[in-house]
Amino acid sequence: MKAKTLFKLGAAALVVCAVVFTGLIAYHVWVDSLGRVFEQVMPARNASSAESIVKEVVVEKNVPALDPGEQFYAAALDCVAAGKLSEASEKLSIIIANHPRSGRASAARRVLGEINLDELLSGQLMGGKVVHCVRPGETYAGIAEIYRSDLNCLLQINSVMDPAKIRVGQNLVVLPLDFRFVLEVGRKVISIWSGERHVCEFPVLQLVDKISKHGGKTVISSKVAGSERDRHVVGSSRYRAATKAVWLAKPVVKIMGADESGVLQDGAVLVRAADMEELFLLMRPGNEVEIR
Repeated sequence: MKAKTLFKLGAAALVVCAVVFTGLIAYHVWVDSLGRVFEQVMPARNASSAESIVKEVVVEKNVPALDPGEQFYAAALDCVAAGKLSEASEKLSIIIANHPRSGRASAARRVLGEINLDELLSGQLMGGKVVHCVRPGETYAGIAEIYRSDLNCLLQINSVMDPAKIRVGQNLVVLPLDFRFVLEVGRKVISIWSGERHVCEFPVLQLVDKISKHGGKTVISSKVAGSERDRHVVGSSRYRAATKAVWLAKPVVKIMGADESGVLQDGAVLVRAADMEELFLLMRPGNEVEIR
């Protein structure tokens, strides 16, 4: 056999031995000790010890847990600043739907609610709205009823100052009020939903025992501006400044705005007065309310 061939065979054997030895060293270090000879070359380190070292490094450097909602929230604020409200809404909705325990979930609901309310109560933005051309003999109240809306909501969206004056051929923007409302006892909020889409939510200042002990679904039975004995009709001089309230059918409970003095009223679910004005615009008798 030629010397050159012997040299090649010897080199190949050395490579094989090196690969095998490297494999044994890796097994010895990360899986299980192979004895004293290998201990002298490299001390063993099993998986549990490696994991403990990683934990020690994380604790020592105080590495914060990753909040999946943080990145979406930052991107949403960038979109709001750039006027891209639709993209911002998508990112905020992702936080609410997929990361409800995120530290940014509460802020996401608040910002999304502001965006949605501005759109819903705008006469220029048409999301979820329809346009109705006034025909002879029609009234604002009748048009609101056709589309399951509310007279006050219809007048505000269209900036109508005098509900007694209506013009044939006039185009009206109408928002059907097909929302469902959820009174969340644990979180103390009233949230508004359009199908499975979160619209907005309002904090509850006071609950009542009837609500706390009751679960399930009910409906809004009536809306009142003023009091039961002294109601104010839409368009009257006293209507806009009147105290607003809605009544649930079962349990029979009133939801209303808190008094300006800050005194809580017994027997009523209370929200902030400004929030009640917006709730009142978006509610109609017959709307579903879930208590949970």
